[in-house]
Amino acid sequence: MTLGLSPHAYRDSKMLDAEIETLFQREWLCIGRETDFAEPGSYVTCRIAAQPVVVWRGSDGQLRAFENVCRHRMSIIASDCGVADQLQCPFHGWTYGWDGSLKGAPGGRDIVASGEVLLPQFSIETWMGFVFVNLDPQAQPLAPRLTRVTDMIAPYAPEEFKTSFRDDGGRVGANWKLMMEIGLESYHFPFVHESTLAANLRGAPNPPSGTGAWTVSVEPRTKTLAAQPDDPAALSEAHRATTYTFGIFPATVFNIDVDNIVWFSVFPDRADLTSSCFGGASRHAGSMRILGDNKPSSVDEYLTWAAQLGAEDNLACERVQQALQGKFVKAGPLLPEKENGVIEFHAYLRERLNLK
Repeated sequence: MTLGLSPHAYRDSKMLDAEIETLFQREWLCIGRETDFAEPGSYVTCRIAAQPVVVWRGSDGQLRAFENVCRHRMSIIASDCGVADQLQCPFHGWTYGWDGSLKGAPGGRDIVASGEVLLPQFSIETWMGFVFVNLDPQAQPLAPRLTRVTDMIAPYAPEEFKTSFRDDGGRVGANWKLMMEIGLESYHFPFVHESTLAANLRGAPNPPSGTGAWTVSVEPRTKTLAAQPDDPAALSEAHRATTYTFGIFPATVFNIDVDNIVWFSVFPDRADLTSSCFGGASRHAGSMRILGDNKPSSVDEYLTWAAQLGAEDNLACERVQQALQGKFVKAGPLLPEKENGVIEFHAYLRERLNLK
């Protein structure tokens, strides 16, 4: 019998400290899609376990990731997302160029001229249209760890998807691992997502991926999508009959479904509080397909549906977090044919964190 993680793992601050040091400061974390940086000067900000980060496309077309903290008096520089030739700190007006160097400081001409003030830079990598950041400047490349995933999703040509959106998912009163877990299994669909997912996706036994870096689950559609003239030649009948859910450890889940892809990433704030970001991309300009649905929707329609879906998941996770305070709560048995993604996620955590 396979048991889940101890309740202690979801509520202990020392456990979270170990996760931040071992995982969130050393592993690759998805923060968006390349199409979220469509033009030079495009930037996106996020917080990776309290670390402020800005990802910025320079005028040379390169994406770079910097610490989003002014080197003067340590203020946050950029907020939200946007397009800018330079990033200016709102505290004292110090400005930085796309290479991270200080370009202007009111009254500090000599400091600028010294060339010694630079924003710390993080590792960044693009993979299948996704943008990943690693806080470790010496991080090993991501792509070699995901070779089998690349082979599985290459027929969809997701790097060619046109429509793209990204947004913050807000904060949820639950441990980050609970939010990952609910994204990795469809066992809960008939009960949590009766009106949003259960009618379109049926779930299926999930064979192990066996890599330790990712997991995949299969969601058969209730109706197979008809072939479209602009489908990539490599797409088969099996692709049109299936939605795939991938977990890229430690903190990203994405679903791919013939002509669009949706994703979310989670970042811990406290043991019982998590921030997230999410987004999507589509082959067809101006439209997104609700997971498992047969007809395309506008991006606004998709976002309305996604907000309901997210609220359902968030409530379920918060209820578990509340239950973790129970006097007699303990790890329960997991079902390999229904929750294999969760089992593989737990195996990853036990190996990385040296858990029993």
